[in-house]
Amino acid sequence: MNYNEEEQRLKQRQQALEQREQEIRLRELELEIARETQETEPPLYQTRKENSGKKSIIPWWKKLLFVGKLFVLMVVVFVATKIAYWLALGILVSSVTWASYKLFLEGEPSNNKK
Repeated sequence: MNYNEEEQRLKQRQQALEQREQEIRLRELELEIARETQETEPPLYQTRKENSGKKSIIPWWKKLLFVGKLFVLMVVVFVATKIAYWLALGILVSSVTWASYKLFLEGEPSNNKK
């Protein structure tokens, strides 16, 4: 009887050990699956309903602000091109005047030196 009792006790220990190993494997698999799903799924955020009364007013002001900025930008570009035009015209006229002075007036010998 001693042999049967010992064999039965060893079988019970072996079954308990196998059950623990199986539980550990299941936990490891669950953790691995949980890690994989956390990496692939996007995080969830608390959602809330927007106020529909404010929603209709805000885009109108945003559009008006955008049109105002666009208008100011167009005026600035127009003024900048006008300034650049007058500056280029002044430089061109002054350079032509200076070149003609050098060619025609400064280069001639004076008749009074004789």
